[in-house]
Amino acid sequence: MKNETVRIRVRLTEEEKEKLERDAALCGLSQAEYVRQICKGKKPPPQPGPDFWDLLEEIYHVHDSLQKCVRFLPEAAAECHRIETLILTLMEVA
Repeated sequence: MKNETVRIRVRLTEEEKEKLERDAALCGLSQAEYVRQICKGKKPPPQPGPDFWDLLEEIYHVHDSLQKCVRFLPEAAAECHRIETLILTLMEVA
């Protein structure tokens, strides 16, 4: 069985069309890819907004600043590790 694509046509109300456009855009997907994901039983997560990336950049800045202190304050290494774990967790969610 080949993975051939098949064109389908669907009629939506204006409200349904707008919702599909909005939901696909929030996930950073085309409408077609969004529908494919839904058909596979997946609910694509929305992409984080610009505020998320700004916050993550600030966390990186704090980490870098704290990393410079480790030489003088070895206990700061544990905090750096906690921040690194937080960054990894945030990236998994994003």
